[in-house]
Amino acid sequence: MGVIECLSAGYRFLGRRAELLVIPIAIDLLLWFAPQFSVAPLTAQMAIWYEGMGAVAGSSPDMVQMSRQMADSLRELGQGFNLLSALVSSGLMHVPSLMATGVGSASARVLEVSSVSEAVVLWLVFSILGLLIGVIYLGLLARSLPIGRQANIPAGLFAGNVLRQWIRVLAFVLLVALALTAVYLPISFGIGLFMLVSPGLGSAMAVASGALILIVFFYMYFTTSGIVMDNLPVTAAMMRSVRLVRENFWSTLGFFAVSTLISLGITLVLVQLAVFALWARLFAIVLNAYVGTGLAMALLVFYRTRQLRRETELAG
Repeated sequence: MGVIECLSAGYRFLGRRAELLVIPIAIDLLLWFAPQFSVAPLTAQMAIWYEGMGAVAGSSPDMVQMSRQMADSLRELGQGFNLLSALVSSGLMHVPSLMATGVGSASARVLEVSSVSEAVVLWLVFSILGLLIGVIYLGLLARSLPIGRQANIPAGLFAGNVLRQWIRVLAFVLLVALALTAVYLPISFGIGLFMLVSPGLGSAMAVASGALILIVFFYMYFTTSGIVMDNLPVTAAMMRSVRLVRENFWSTLGFFAVSTLISLGITLVLVQLAVFALWARLFAIVLNAYVGTGLAMALLVFYRTRQLRRETELAG
């Protein structure tokens, strides 16, 4: 199956199964009406620090302007950022959310977080819960597909798998974070030294290191699909993802590009619709959940058909 066929199959399997939209709609309603966990006090403190750096005697006009722009950006970020949005694992578990893009909340209650440690703890707690929600979400999609090892499994077995898969996804995130830290810290140190000697070369190295990280994440594209859909251990899911991306590089890149364009395009339209009226926001949330869930279903179809083709070739 090609990219378009997988996208078509994803929406065909989704069909009128409204129960599969419950999780993304529920998350958006929670972000809409629940109290906001604001980090505005923290970003305001950082903005003051940047303004102070620009006001140091002898600073160039460009330095002063850049410091002010950074301070303004930090204040704007703090006003619009809600720590509760960490419940949405869109990049890793493909859970769609319109409210996580910054659409305003209806709740007048704002819980200001003024401590860095408190903000980190809350972000970690919400992120871990978000991964659990994501595993349940992808698991429900995999369970509704006629292909794969999770198709129509009993509810009890499904619950046990969710717990196991959640732990594996957490282990995968921790493993990737530790690996990137171990690799990126010395690279950052080297880039800093080169920036002192040759800013142009240092900037080029920074771009190259960023591109390398993107490539690594691209080869990990199917890891969570393997964990959830085939109940694979972490290392086996990572190795399968690398192998499938390597063997289907251009089609995987095409699927990623097309699905990303669809997601970004529909989000841009629905964000504008969401601020129009109450009924429009409700409609936008439901439509975004449907489009995003169809794309997530298409990803599972894309992954599973590539793996089935590989198994058939090996068996033949």
